[in-house]
Amino acid sequence: MRSGRRTRPRAACRIRLALLAAALLSAASATARDLGDILVEKGLITPEELREAREEEHRGHAADESQLAALKAKLPAWIDMFTPFGDIRLRNEGFYQDDKTARSRFRARARIGVTVAASNELAGTVRLATGNADDPISTNQTLGDVFSRRGVNLDWAYLTLTPGETVGLTPGWLTVTAGKFGVGAYRPSELVWDDDIAPEGATETVRLVEKRTGFVRRVTLSAFQWIVDEVADGADPWIPGGQLVVETALPPWATWTFALADFYFDGIDTVARRSLDPYYDPPADTKANPHYNSQLANSNAVERDASGRIVGYRSGFNVLDVGTALDAADPFGLGIPAGIFAELAYNTEASDRNLGFYLGAGIGRARKDWYRNVLLDPGDWAVSYTCARVEQDAVLSIFSFSDINEFSSRPAQPDGARPTQKGATNLLVHIVRLDYAPLPHLQLTAKAYVENVLDRSVANVPLTQNRTLLRTQLDAMFRF
Repeated sequence: MRSGRRTRPRAACRIRLALLAAALLSAASATARDLGDILVEKGLITPEELREAREEEHRGHAADESQLAALKAKLPAWIDMFTPFGDIRLRNEGFYQDDKTARSRFRARARIGVTVAASNELAGTVRLATGNADDPISTNQTLGDVFSRRGVNLDWAYLTLTPGETVGLTPGWLTVTAGKFGVGAYRPSELVWDDDIAPEGATETVRLVEKRTGFVRRVTLSAFQWIVDEVADGADPWIPGGQLVVETALPPWATWTFALADFYFDGIDTVARRSLDPYYDPPADTKANPHYNSQLANSNAVERDASGRIVGYRSGFNVLDVGTALDAADPFGLGIPAGIFAELAYNTEASDRNLGFYLGAGIGRARKDWYRNVLLDPGDWAVSYTCARVEQDAVLSIFSFSDINEFSSRPAQPDGARPTQKGATNLLVHIVRLDYAPLPHLQLTAKAYVENVLDRSVANVPLTQNRTLLRTQLDAMFRF
């Protein structure tokens, strides 16, 4: 018979094997159970040792959970109400055009916010963002200027009400958002609204249909009441509007989304007079206009009086907006999703130059929304192409896509004048983008914009040439 001293090492070895099996169990339970049984069958460990190892592993998990529960119990209950979110984006941007010195700039964007959910029916959200406080369509901050400090502004501040049991409604049937918030409307591109725009006022959305089967899966109807400006001695410019969104399924291979919206810009001439004209009555009076906003990028046509003062836009703005996207899970049999998207805007208040569209396609792991290519998992990638053609008065350019808002025909002249266009209309643009996610929460993007003015004669200052502008962007985005 073997002595106890000689059997202890073997027993210890068997216990270590049992612990190894238990560790494998925690990583992949089915595989670990099979391995534990195999170890027992081969006589390397006893059933009792395997049982003890598994019980020890279970006690360890229970202890960890108990410690977490004890820690959570010490925290105030209101901590559970808070959900932080945000992102940091670094961008290198280049501008290349014939007869012009190439320009390169480094930009940063930082946004941080928190949503506080008081209940299933009421929540509040606040977000801070970098950028120029006077620019409504960009939160980018151009770096330089001898390491000076950068500003942070209130970007969002709104309440979300989703009435349910308290008033006897089906939860989620109605959502009301009020304050300063993201657009919220379905947008396959930035034709009408830049992604950074933060309207002020209220939006209500009613979910008319919500199903998991059938052709029509979801139908929502939204109403918008957005205040553009507050005028002490007159009517406030505002934007009433609405949108119908229908989401459908074409099983098993695709989904299709269709949206129809109408945005009416009421009293918008007041914005042109107050915000686009730097003087009260030029050239006789050179006193500065206190409401003038030099950050607004306008490429829409304006009307002026005999003294040169802006009296309003050449046309009104009532924009009919149609957006659609067709997304397929595996259209080419390669296990790779792909899709096409389009957005069309028609300004019914303008007699000409009133049509704009974005049309594009994408392939990769972006799942949906190929224009923006938001990636979720490491190793995901996506490629997309967009063609944008926007006539001068199709949309209100002070709120449209900020990254195609400047075109210069030639270098500055001896008198300092530089024929130029600043704004996202009267342009033909081709956009190519490539996205890749190398790590969790990190997305790398390379974009190229090839831009030309549609009509040189109607630019802010008539252009003598129409040299192609190549604009490049290299982004690194960290989300949390």
